[in-house]
Amino acid sequence: MQEKKKDSAETTQTIEELRRLVQDHRVCWEVLTERIPVKDEEPLKVGFDLMLYGTHEVGVHPTPGCEKCAEIYRDLRKIANWIIPKEERPSRYEISIYESAIGYNRMRGNRPDVDLAIKILHRSRYDQPVDECEIACLNEMKTKLSSLGAQEKHWRENI
Repeated sequence: MQEKKKDSAETTQTIEELRRLVQDHRVCWEVLTERIPVKDEEPLKVGFDLMLYGTHEVGVHPTPGCEKCAEIYRDLRKIANWIIPKEERPSRYEISIYESAIGYNRMRGNRPDVDLAIKILHRSRYDQPVDECEIACLNEMKTKLSSLGAQEKHWRENI
């Protein structure tokens, strides 16, 4: 019984820390479709890229690859590791490596974003169409992001 209380307290502490990171970096997310070319046909949808975006403080003019960019990426990675399903499933997940780049997107008000991609693909036979497992895993991750306060596509204050 004591062990369960300890695990619960650690989980609550972890969730609170992740919520703070989401607020600090104004974390947004969006889903892109992973496709592969098929001869003489439309590209085949084989998975998803769940994109996480975190930004610098308002008014800061960062340099790509600055220490704050690296910190934002590390924090996005903590969030990504928490939302990815832990048990083995027919799908697999790949977290993108850190790139010393800053992105600007009108959808997010041209703020200086650091991004992280989580690829959601088949564990084997990558060339198969998206299936229920990949969709369910994506939906679980989106639900966890929402529970942390991350917002879809762009950040809105006081939601």
